[in-house]
Amino acid sequence: MAAVNFAQRIIEVIAVPWEQEAAVEYRGEMWLERFIRGAFDGVEKRAGRVRVNRDHDGRRTVGKVASFYPSRDEGLVAAVRIAQTPLGDETLALADEDCLGASVGFAVRGSDQDLDRATRKRAIRRAFMDHLSFVPDPAYEGAGVLSVRTATPQASDLQPLVTPDLDEARAWFDQFRTTRSK
Repeated sequence: MAAVNFAQRIIEVIAVPWEQEAAVEYRGEMWLERFIRGAFDGVEKRAGRVRVNRDHDGRRTVGKVASFYPSRDEGLVAAVRIAQTPLGDETLALADEDCLGASVGFAVRGSDQDLDRATRKRAIRRAFMDHLSFVPDPAYEGAGVLSVRTATPQASDLQPLVTPDLDEARAWFDQFRTTRSK
């Protein structure tokens, strides 16, 4: 599950889980594909330039990646800033209800993958991310929303601050002011 922050319009997702196999179409055949930990190392430098779409449709852009976290244990994590549009609002709501998952559009050089044609298994060691999409059925079970960040807390929701030293200093200052004004 991911996080959705409605106030900041941020959705945190596992874009690609590490070492998890998924059945995907590859060159017209079904293969089991997995990403090796670190396959997207360096992608954090592209934050702000990777677009986020709905259903891999480049005409349905809903935002862009604000930050990437390629070193997380669970996989490549992305914080996505969602645009303030009707489709963006719908995306926030669906992500918050756990109705959307993440899917990446990527490219791989032949030398950056291991193919086992006999078992139709593909291990991706290095990939270039083109875009990120929110889809109803991601190929990877672990590619999902971590959080939709909730609205900014109001002052009335916060715990009172405990400041005994400040309280003592204020009391002394108030007493000092009272005695000087007499």
